[in-house]
Amino acid sequence: MDINWRRSPYPLLIRVFISLIVIATLYILIIRPVRIKINTEYIYPIFSELTISHNVELKYNSRRIDILQDEYDVPRGFGIPFGGYFWLPLSLFIAIRNKDLSFALIIYHVCLCFIPPLLGYLFIKGHGWSGGLLQVNEMLFQAIFIYSLFLGLKGVYEG
Repeated sequence: MDINWRRSPYPLLIRVFISLIVIATLYILIIRPVRIKINTEYIYPIFSELTISHNVELKYNSRRIDILQDEYDVPRGFGIPFGGYFWLPLSLFIAIRNKDLSFALIIYHVCLCFIPPLLGYLFIKGHGWSGGLLQVNEMLFQAIFIYSLFLGLKGVYEG
């Protein structure tokens, strides 16, 4: 007789629904205001001081910083990590109980806390190559979100 000790008393679709509702509620009530506060009170003031001394313009958004330099047509910038592109796939990974993908997504977003702001700093200082890396980061960010969403939905479908 096979006994599955990890069997949940709830069907997978109910777990997915509960996970999406709980994480969306936490995001709207707690996480999003914290992200906005961190950007408004800590990250943006540091970058705005830096841009004054280097004749660079910043385009402010509550969840994103865009750096506008005269030589470049398109602004380069970065978003504040742990936004909706993180929580949606994570809620699916939690529902399907995939610890490896959850951990990988968390590690990636922790890296996003440090690498894009460093690249933004270097871009403001005049290192043009870091602006290119910021654009690569934006494309990679979206690709990882879509791939994570695909893996989460695949897990739900197969579960």
